[in-house]
Parts: sequence; structure tokens; C-alpha cells
Amino acid sequence: MATFTLKLKNLVRVLSVKLTRRNLIKAGAISIAAAPLAKFSAFGASELIQPPTLRSVNGVLNVTLEAKPTMLPFNGGKRWALTYNGTFPGPTLIAKPGDTINVTLKNSTNMMTNLHTHGPHLPPTGNSDNPFIMIAPGDSFKYSFKIRKDQEPGTFWYHPHHHEFVAKQLSAGLAGAIIIEGDSDKQLANTTDRVLVFADPRIGTNDSVMNTSMMDQMHGRTGDYLLINGQLKPSINAKKGRAEHWRIVNASPSLFLNLSIDDANIFVVGTDGGRVNPYFVNTLRITPGQRYEILIYPKSSGTLNVRNDGEVVATLSTDGTKATAPTFAPIPALKASITKSLKIAQGGGGMMGGMSFTFNGETFNPNKVNMKAKLGTVEEWVITNTSHMAHPFHIHAWAFQVVDRGDGKPDPGWKDTVEIPVGAKVRIRLNFADFGGKTVYHCHILDHEDTGMMGIVEVK
Repeated sequence: MATFTLKLKNLVRVLSVKLTRRNLIKAGAISIAAAPLAKFSAFGASELIQPPTLRSVNGVLNVTLEAKPTMLPFNGGKRWALTYNGTFPGPTLIAKPGDTINVTLKNSTNMMTNLHTHGPHLPPTGNSDNPFIMIAPGDSFKYSFKIRKDQEPGTFWYHPHHHEFVAKQLSAGLAGAIIIEGDSDKQLANTTDRVLVFADPRIGTNDSVMNTSMMDQMHGRTGDYLLINGQLKPSINAKKGRAEHWRIVNASPSLFLNLSIDDANIFVVGTDGGRVNPYFVNTLRITPGQRYEILIYPKSSGTLNVRNDGEVVATLSTDGTKATAPTFAPIPALKASITKSLKIAQGGGGMMGGMSFTFNGETFNPNKVNMKAKLGTVEEWVITNTSHMAHPFHIHAWAFQVVDRGDGKPDPGWKDTVEIPVGAKVRIRLNFADFGGKTVYHCHILDHEDTGMMGIVEVK
């Protein structure tokens, strides 16, 4: 088993060899997958492969997830990663409203870890979505997630959330999708449903790739290449006469995606918290942690390039079949009863003597509740960013609506993550109607979270 570095001071060590995306492209075929997925062909020619799926039966999904170091096929050789059950990404968990998902998480790493179900409306207490659970190396823990009957269908995900180790564990490969199915899926029946987990892991021959520099911690660590379901530049072959329905998860610790498809429009039909009435975009911006469900509306047939910031990251071969826009029930607007302020700032003294990012002038204190709310209320939080970079704001357990994304315009749908641009003032309304408890809010540039850009919210 690989030896893991635990102390934060070791994070400042710089990788001895760092390949650029350009060098990787020159190198040829690149792919990461579990053994069954090892038959990837040449660079740019491997067809997109879906992660393994685990589906609930008779209202229950019982699953064991083992977090462990794994050597995976990569560029004709083997490379080290952290995986759930030996795959990157981990298995996709599929359930329905009212189902129970029982997860036994086995920690076969040499670090503390735990499990965060990112997005489903779950209480942050007990053995549910509790970020304060700590699972020691060699130990196991049994989670039980009772999906609410009123849970909106949609695309969610899971990943570790033990403070100080989140970025390094996610960047090493620990992530997987969750799908909650529901009645609205009937409107998407004549489509090809695909999960696309975007990630930019750091992958080498041993666990030293988990080390990072102070600069990385300031700006967020990124890998040298962007993978989709563990593959570099996969091909997606649309079925004749069927539109494409993509469930996109941004599982990067810090990379903001700006996705577009040549000669095609994008129908947005879902976001973090469920489905939305469709709207067209040419470019889809996705912060770390966010999910979007999209339908593809090609303007022509043939092979179309899928791009991120102009760089080709996949290809889509289509016969030109256009998506039909579904109609989903409108989302009632929340009305807030109280307004609170949250200020993002930067200063010195944190991050091992370097620059720190704070909420209301404070870094994370596990013994202090930073925001208190009353059960049954709706609050408006005004989040102001005075720092030099954008931050994706995320809160556990309770969804929110974005009434002003910083430009005077709302952002449709239920959210759990929202970008706070530089100099912007973003207004969100949080619904604390269903359950109380204590959990966290934080920046989803996860090196920022790990180094203190996090607070505790308690509802009672």
C-alpha cells in the first residue's frame, strides 16, 4: 500500500516532474479506468464508458464502498490513484424518492476520511450526511441516507469531506455520481442518458502526486489534463434518432468549466437541486461541485467538438437528431423573512504563513457556530466577494435559490453551489423548513476549504 503524507507542511513540496497538457497530448493515448475498462484505443478514439451502476431494489440500496489506493491503466502503463471499489469514477448510485441508501464505507487508505452526499436534501445529523464523522484508516462506518419523498429528481454526487484532506483525496480520484429518478424522467425517455464526471486528477506512479505547493493552495490545485469518466478526449456516439441527455458533474477541486459544443446549442434542463424549465445556452459555465443536466440540440449532423475554454475535450457524432424541450413544473419563489451578510475577504497569516481567505474575517473553527438559523424560516444571505478571485460557495443539507447572481439577474432552479465573482454581491435565499442540525458552508475550491475557508451553520 502506498504511503500517504499527512502533515500540512508537506503539502508545500512541489512535484518533481509535472507534465503540461501539451506534453500529454504529444504523448498519445491517455486513459484511466478499472481493469474492465482497460481496452481503450488510441488517443481521441476511445468511446466514452459509463461508470458502474448500483440501483436500489424494493426501496433499498445496500452498497459497500471501499476507499483504497489502486494502480490503474494509464498511457500504456500503470498509475496510482485513490478509488472507490477500484474504479475512477466510483460507481453511480441510483435511487428513487422515498428509498433508503445504506452505505458501508471502508477506509483502506492511510488517511482519515468520510463521505459527503453532495446535493440530496438530507439531514446533517447522525449517520446521514454528517461532515463531522471521522473514519480512521482501517475502520468502516455505516451510513444510512433516507431519500425524502419530495426529493426532486436530478443528478448529485458523493466525495470525501474530512477537513484538511478533501482536496487531496478528491484530486486523487475519490468521487462518484448519484442519480435520483422520478416522474419527470418520463419526459426524457426518448434520450440517451449519460453520466459525465469531469475531473482533472493528479496521477503519478505513487502517492507523491497528492503533494501540492503553496501557490496551488492559493489558487486551487489543478491537474495537467481534463478527463471525462477517467478518459481523455473520449468519443460519444449518439444513437440514431435519439437525443443526448448528459448529467454533468464537475468533480474538480478547483477548475471552472466553460463547456460548448461546435454547431450545437445546449438545452439546460437541470441544475444542482433538480430539474428546471429548459433554456438555451451557447456556453455552460460550471463551478467546482456543480451539476447540470443538458440536452443537445445539434444544428447539423456529423462529428462535433465538445470544448472547454476552446480546447477540445470530447467529440460527439450525431445524425442531427434534435432534443425536444420538456416542460417541468415551475419552482415557487422563496420569500425571505430575514437578511444576513457574509463577506469573503483575503488576508495574510493563513495557509502556512501565506494568504488566507475568510468568511466575515474568520477561518474555520470546529468549536464555533458562525451562522444560526431558526427552523421553519427562509433567510436571504448577501454574499460579498472582496477578494482577488472568484469563489464557488457551497452549503450542505439546505438548498437555496439565487435571486441575484451579482449582475442583477437570478439563476434558475434549486442550487447548492453558486459562483461569487470578484467584486460581486450575490443574494441567495435558503429554505430551513424541513429539519434542523449543524453542518458547514465553504468555498468549493477545496484547497481553500481545507485551509480554513469554511464556517458552521446551525438550524434549530
